[in-house]
Amino acid sequence: MGRAYHLDGEYSATFFFDHFTHATVLRAMDGFGMIHDLDMLRLAETAFDRAIRGGRSVDDSATKAVVEALREAGAAEPAGIPRHKLATGDGWLITPPEITAALDAYQRAPYDDRAATSARIDDWDGWIGFLRLAGDFAGIRSH
Repeated sequence: MGRAYHLDGEYSATFFFDHFTHATVLRAMDGFGMIHDLDMLRLAETAFDRAIRGGRSVDDSATKAVVEALREAGAAEPAGIPRHKLATGDGWLITPPEITAALDAYQRAPYDDRAATSARIDDWDGWIGFLRLAGDFAGIRSH
């Protein structure tokens, strides 16, 4: 079992990791400061407020709207990609601002550390390229 990331929007591209490579990539991203933690309760409250505002009653469509709003919720000024969006394949939208923040953190890392990671993880350069592409479009979804 692995993880797939799909380019969101009008273009179609997918990046797939096997289970072990995905775990290795996440550890590397964490080490570079590309991943951060969000307060999920606060995001859930915000998503619920967005979905219910406007006087809609709570029914199946409102519940679906809350779930979708939560999948797309993120920090106003992200410091990187939220950990939960990479750790689970629940259709999270990883937004261009989150991707840009993660890539900025990566670029601030020492060149030797970036080169060592590239040499150690076969899919690393492809993944960084995929993130750059996704940051220029509508982001990516984790599946």
